[in-house]
Amino acid sequence: MSKFQQPGIFSLLNYFNWNRKGISNHSLKKFLHRSDEPHISKEELSFQELSKGKQHDIKLSKEQKVIRSLIIKTNKNVFYTGAAGTGKSVLLHSIIKGLKAKYKNSVSVTATTGIAAVNIGGQTLHSFAGLTPQTQHYEIKDIIKDLPKGAEDRWRCLKALVIDEVSMLNADLFEKLNCLAQYYHNNTLPFGGIQLVLAGDFFQLPPIEKDNDKVKYCFEADSWSKTLNHTIVLAKVHRQREEEFINMLNEFRYGYVSKKSNQIMSNLEKAPNYDNDGILVTELYAINKYVNNINTAKLAELPYQEMVYEAKDWEHEKRGRLQTLLKNCLAPKRLILKRDAQVMLLRNVTQDLVNGTKGVVIGWFSVNNWEFYDDIPDVLTEDESLLPVVKFINGQTKIVPPFEWKLETKFKEKVEKVASRLQIPLMLCWAISIHKSQGHTLERVKVNLDRTFENGQTYVALSRATSLNSLQVLNFSADKVFAESKVIDFYKSLTSSVNV
Repeated sequence: MSKFQQPGIFSLLNYFNWNRKGISNHSLKKFLHRSDEPHISKEELSFQELSKGKQHDIKLSKEQKVIRSLIIKTNKNVFYTGAAGTGKSVLLHSIIKGLKAKYKNSVSVTATTGIAAVNIGGQTLHSFAGLTPQTQHYEIKDIIKDLPKGAEDRWRCLKALVIDEVSMLNADLFEKLNCLAQYYHNNTLPFGGIQLVLAGDFFQLPPIEKDNDKVKYCFEADSWSKTLNHTIVLAKVHRQREEEFINMLNEFRYGYVSKKSNQIMSNLEKAPNYDNDGILVTELYAINKYVNNINTAKLAELPYQEMVYEAKDWEHEKRGRLQTLLKNCLAPKRLILKRDAQVMLLRNVTQDLVNGTKGVVIGWFSVNNWEFYDDIPDVLTEDESLLPVVKFINGQTKIVPPFEWKLETKFKEKVEKVASRLQIPLMLCWAISIHKSQGHTLERVKVNLDRTFENGQTYVALSRATSLNSLQVLNFSADKVFAESKVIDFYKSLTSSVNV
């Protein structure tokens, strides 16, 4: 088979060689008006939004604009928070863009979890700060003595620090970061006078400690109130519209289940009726093993040929950074798709195509000869490349090209790419874990609460849904809704310190 490659093996590099050549409007018209192609309009199939590396600007609400303006136009330190679905992630992307325009390479974008760091195009907080899970427990004088040279340079040139998922940052580490910033800026002001932007929801992800009885949230740190000029609570929920659903989620967020909410949950055991559009419900589980078994079995049931997409990974100087990226990147090394596979988009593209938007693979598009295939041909020429065509739940049909996830770091005043993964930004989603659903909006969801075990896990799972009419819940009981008492007291004491 020297002349032909095995069906279903796609080179991502082929796509980029093709993409750099550009595509003329004449070629696009020719493809879209062939009599034997499916009836898809140019506007529907246009893949320009997906093929560009940049995320399109998503329109902000009034309260989001006020927060963004406060952060970008001043040097104030701000913590903003809000319930699931209030647009924290959308706002943070916009804030990061503004800070980078303001401070150039002197802003560091971080998150306490690797998945969150990848989603915002940053690095983990530990990686930026030059700390490890071991050294973070050292005395501050020993941390400074052992801090790597690259980390010292990052601290010295820092003008703004963004930390996402700040709920997982404990009080001790918050104090040490404050000391490091003061030391390397030779400044006794909180965090050495740099601008601090914190985002997250303490009801969703707690700090991870060996002894849970000793968990101390960063808002309990002595320097917390001294550091922050503004604490702002996002009030408007964008994900859900039904007042009944929003009120129930707010109850669950605080660890409370009313008689009315208990009855609603009982009614949700029955599966909703959905449109027969080929897009199935996504199932959420607490345990990864369930998720993997379901996705593997469902894919095997489809009577079509496989398309295998092998990711292209790259690392600068083999320093282990690639492993850091891959550990937290949802895009798999080997993505296997078939026609009718249930998939989820793994990046924000437009207002209507966001991280978590679900769809179904309806066919394949040849980037070489502009042919649309319902199924994969028996043989492909050696240089032929096929991209998946996905019909999304919002009715849009798009060709989905590869996307590059990058891990960047700062050395002195330069931002450098140190590792990357190039892959089709889709994942199979007949089922996903509750943990991986964090930050996603799911239009049709079935939640199985069997073996939930963490604070806020039930709340996170249920708040992925957009409506009670598109939600089914199994194995619910009131004892699976709980929240940390310190967090409840903290939020009860909060009032937004700016008028939004």
